[in-house]
Amino acid sequence: MSATTGSMSLASHLPDGLGHTGDHDLLRGTARRFLSERCPAREVRRLAGDPIGFDRALWRELAELGWTGLHLPERVGGAGLDHLSMALVLEESGRALYPGPLLASALGALAIARAASGGQAGRLLPDLAAGRVIATLALVEGSSWELDAVEAAARPVEDGYELHGEKAHVPWAQVADLLVAPFRWEGGLSMFAVPLAGPGIEIEPEVSLDSTRRLARVRFTGAHVAADARLLAGGAVLGDLLAPALAYLAAEMAGAAGAALDLTCAYARERVQFDRPIGAFQAVKHPLVDVLIAVERARSLALAAAVALDHAPDQALRAARMAKVAAEGALLFACDRAVQLHGGFGFTWDCDAHLYYKRALASAATWGDALHHRRVLAADLRRLAGYAPRSGS
Repeated sequence: MSATTGSMSLASHLPDGLGHTGDHDLLRGTARRFLSERCPAREVRRLAGDPIGFDRALWRELAELGWTGLHLPERVGGAGLDHLSMALVLEESGRALYPGPLLASALGALAIARAASGGQAGRLLPDLAAGRVIATLALVEGSSWELDAVEAAARPVEDGYELHGEKAHVPWAQVADLLVAPFRWEGGLSMFAVPLAGPGIEIEPEVSLDSTRRLARVRFTGAHVAADARLLAGGAVLGDLLAPALAYLAAEMAGAAGAALDLTCAYARERVQFDRPIGAFQAVKHPLVDVLIAVERARSLALAAAVALDHAPDQALRAARMAKVAAEGALLFACDRAVQLHGGFGFTWDCDAHLYYKRALASAATWGDALHHRRVLAADLRRLAGYAPRSGS
């Protein structure tokens, strides 16, 4: 297969217009209106200073809207919608800097839906779809961005398993009820759905740059779980979880980038210098156009990656890596220009630009930064092109 053929095949599998319909527009509009009303900047700031950083009443409202189960099958109480629908809601949550476990719980629930047996899914997913249980997903342990560095282990005991090891940078572990994570088991890997309340489990909050997304280190010191905590197909689907994780995160980052751009444009229209709004000057216009181009490119790639999860699953990981790279670049660029074009005000805590900048830096370091994914994509491209390095080179 040539590199050109490999790069074109993804587009050929995706529907025209990415399958975007009026229902998607309605969902996006509802999400934007709700979050602008219930999660304005002042509420984000309040929760950023809160010890827990999470509003359970707001979470229940999200659940009533069906967001916690958008991507889950109807038979377990979900809405049965496509990955694009979930990505659009996450894009709006990123725009609002929603401080809560919507992304983490969506991925945890998706991991269970893919890895659990019918009985396990019937037991776990209805509560997750309804938002009564909050899940989080620990894909990596901190020593590698890929899924091959798991050291935490599960040891079979008479009536279940004992868990040993730790998971780092687990989002919203402090408020989650259920942790979905890989553990070493019988020489391989298996996914476990672990209740976070119980002996032998210690949750230590980490100091996070982004106070709107709380992280924690979860330690297991002989924690006992029942036999049905092991998801039966866990090892087989573990590698498939990185694609939705990156695609969903890229959508959230694209939303934040768009909001940072809107914030800066609004300031450029209001701030007057030399008797004119600063947005009238080319030195301000041109950088904002550059940001707009980057944001639109990132958004297109993020939504395409989400659509690929449904229509081209064998190529979804490659698309998701590209989306993460583009979203990281767009968000950092948008935040950099936001701080710069706000002038001295941009360096103060009163300017909301710093909230987006912190989210940008934290998201860039989540599940692999742009440099990491570019290296993986470059190796993939060389393989598709049939390139083999010379020995010793």
